[in-house]
Amino acid sequence: MDFSGRLGGRHGGGARGDVDEFGRERRNRPHHRKPYDRPNRGGSRGNQGGGRAMSMVDDANDVESRLSSLIIKVGDKNIPTLQSNLDALGVVLEKDFTKHEITVLRTFRQCILELPWKVTVYSTLAGLLNAKNSETGAKVILLMHATLRQELARGHWGSVKVIMRFFALQVKTRAISIETLLSMIDAFLKPVADEPGSVSGRNSCLVFIAMSTLLWAGQSLNEQAPAELESRLGIAEQYVQAHGEANANNTLATVLHDAPCKGPNVLAHLLEILRAVAEEGWNIDAVCTPYTMFTGEFAQATQHELPELQLPTDLLASSYYTPPEILQLVPHPPEFTVRRYIMQDFISDTITQLEGNRKDCAKFLLQVHGLCNEDVCSVMTTAQNPEDVDAESSLVFEYMIAEVIFSFLMQLPEGRYREMYYTSLAVELRKAEPQIMSTVLETAVENVVARIENMDVECVNRLCNWLAVFISNFGFQWDWSKWEDVVGEHENAPRRRFVQETLLKLVRLSYLDRVKAHLPESSESLVPQKTPGHNFKFTLQAMDERTKAVSVAVGKCLKNKGTPEQALEILHSHYSQWTDLDDAERQMLAREMLTEHVLLLGSKTFSHMLNAIEKFMPALQQFGDTPEAKLQIATVVEDFWIKHPQFFAITIDKLINYRVIDPVTVIEMLFSHSHKGSWSQFHLWEILRNTVNKVNMRVEQLQSRLVAAQKAADAIVADSDTAAEQQAESVEHVESVLAQMLQEQKDVVISTTRHFVQLLSSSEGTTDELDRAWLLGRFKEFMRTYRLQVMENAQALEEVAFTPEASQDTRQVFECTRMLAA
Repeated sequence: MDFSGRLGGRHGGGARGDVDEFGRERRNRPHHRKPYDRPNRGGSRGNQGGGRAMSMVDDANDVESRLSSLIIKVGDKNIPTLQSNLDALGVVLEKDFTKHEITVLRTFRQCILELPWKVTVYSTLAGLLNAKNSETGAKVILLMHATLRQELARGHWGSVKVIMRFFALQVKTRAISIETLLSMIDAFLKPVADEPGSVSGRNSCLVFIAMSTLLWAGQSLNEQAPAELESRLGIAEQYVQAHGEANANNTLATVLHDAPCKGPNVLAHLLEILRAVAEEGWNIDAVCTPYTMFTGEFAQATQHELPELQLPTDLLASSYYTPPEILQLVPHPPEFTVRRYIMQDFISDTITQLEGNRKDCAKFLLQVHGLCNEDVCSVMTTAQNPEDVDAESSLVFEYMIAEVIFSFLMQLPEGRYREMYYTSLAVELRKAEPQIMSTVLETAVENVVARIENMDVECVNRLCNWLAVFISNFGFQWDWSKWEDVVGEHENAPRRRFVQETLLKLVRLSYLDRVKAHLPESSESLVPQKTPGHNFKFTLQAMDERTKAVSVAVGKCLKNKGTPEQALEILHSHYSQWTDLDDAERQMLAREMLTEHVLLLGSKTFSHMLNAIEKFMPALQQFGDTPEAKLQIATVVEDFWIKHPQFFAITIDKLINYRVIDPVTVIEMLFSHSHKGSWSQFHLWEILRNTVNKVNMRVEQLQSRLVAAQKAADAIVADSDTAAEQQAESVEHVESVLAQMLQEQKDVVISTTRHFVQLLSSSEGTTDELDRAWLLGRFKEFMRTYRLQVMENAQALEEVAFTPEASQDTRQVFECTRMLAA
């Protein structure tokens, strides 16, 4: 979060020298000024007026920067002077508001959005401004209401949740009435109440926002409108019950299968929290509540009416969002469940709201505990003896951060942000607190890996990527001795496969010898014995004389920068003499020979590979004129890079780009019986994801182009016949290409699903239960990730893939996908 442009002077070291924390003037100390800060003492008389004008502008900027800094810093910690600090700041803001209204309002807005754990402080400050001057209070309240409507229109549900929490606390300060707040909550619950029993992503999102607001508004509602509170809780409870019934057997969104399944979001857990808080009189004791210090000031405050809140009706179904239930990776005392939820809710909001800047996010995450009441949680970074902090007897703040990060990382059916965000955030946290966060994150990883047998396969993959990149940021150092016992486990055992794939990822990020240097000798068998390289088939020792002659001739041609036409001519002249073979066999040999030599030519680096494929693309395309020919080329590529999965994935990707092979060819190659027993290898599914994503991306691009072309056609004036005809032809061309890509997308989805079902429904598709478990996990991942495309082709899949011969578990996955896509 760049405060220089949004929250003013946050990046500064303490208060200014000429004012104290709340803007009270100090004695001037001219000797503190730098030479470039001194007033103009010379120059002509004609410049004195301009100098004074510039000085006035500078002074105004200084005041605005000071006001922003005061608003941002207030309430950083729960200290005894918080009440007097807020009162003093209220006086300062009331005094300067008229002159610097825009700065104050902008800073207020950003603080509420981007410092969500200080909501009680900013709610109190807004209430004080309203109590001192109702017009000022009205401007703050109306600004936040306008911001709420704006965030709703954009589908920014994290911001919507934070602002609704702010309004829930405004009832405490009497800035708005109970009736106004209930009207806002009803805006979220009405669509749900109007569709009883209807479970959808939109309804889940709206109920989550309403329940999160009730958590903070519950005490006020219980005191002033208990019947209304019960009514809203009843609507939420009915939906959560229907949601639970609809997802009772849906394990597609379950991260850890050894934990109770509560569906694909946090609704059931939040309902439990609401019940627990209700039993305590709706009192939240996790953080300080400074608004209770100003009851007298708020008693006579003006309550403001707000416009009726309207929810958007044009948002895509995919834009609605509910966060994951936080995984419990370390033991927590059960009596602190509510406190744990409140703290991790603040942590989650901070990660969401500061997603644009990992450095600021890490810095402020470590400050979230600042407003906690005494004994709410233990903080290792401030403890005199961090090693004595016991996670089993208290809530440990740093472990709660780790749990939230890993919960977001492994959220299903998909994460909210890129996986790299959570990796880079963990890296910044460890840099900020090297000793403590290193221990915390290592402990969290070890606890996750201990349960990896019960973890969703896609989450195992994500954790592997996270850990490899994390380790690479700290000299590739990790205590691998804790996992050296995996060497004795089955090759496809989850723990062994996780450790091995993490090491292979590290080799990609560095080089083999560096990774080996940090491994115990007993674990070296988990990585290749030699540096990954190619597996060129036509070595001199492995060929007969006539094959050697062809290989040497083609090799010389490519090495001497020969053209594709020259290479084809050499192949034709040699293989045409092999009269003991028919045309099809000679064509297959020529295709294999050319592909092997093109790959060898480009085997030095990625750039060499791209150049080689691009140069000989016409020849490769000529050889790949049938589906069987394309499959042979893909198979040759796999055999050539059998020892180097990274080059294999990149080469396949580029061959698709140049249309040498097509996506369906890749699907056929990946599901060949040669991979039986190897379904646990991550690089196969990396290629599958890349292939399907590439097809979907092309479809989206063409759909955008079609919309743009149609708009351009509509904008052409009627008398421009030539231009209109040209634009119509352009629209028709895009429509034609889009139709082809949609058909290709359909073919990819059907082909992939059919292969999964056939292999899982046959005893010949896998070698043992472990092999089948990995394949079933990848099937779940595919159906979950591409559920929208799967459901678009549901009827065709029922006819082609989910026939009576399909196994029961594959049918169950299909039904769960249908529920998840609803």
